[in-house]
Amino acid sequence: MNDELNMKNSPAFDGGRIAYIKPTGDEEAHRLGLIPPGITLPPGVKLYVLHAVDGSVLGYTDAYARAYGAAVQNELTPVSVH
Repeated sequence: MNDELNMKNSPAFDGGRIAYIKPTGDEEAHRLGLIPPGITLPPGVKLYVLHAVDGSVLGYTDAYARAYGAAVQNELTPVSVH
């Protein structure tokens, strides 16, 4: 999984930067281009995608705790999206 974040022009929010963590299934992961065509996630498996305020993907992983940790490590304020 890709745990690295693309930190290009992360948006500011009240003096800090905010990022959204969204659980994502197979169909959404394909739409976002996170997994190649022909590859499917096992049933019930989710990716946790870290999004910038503008919706762009900053990174993704297979565990919520890693997405949260990556946000904090990169001085972003993580917010969960359901």
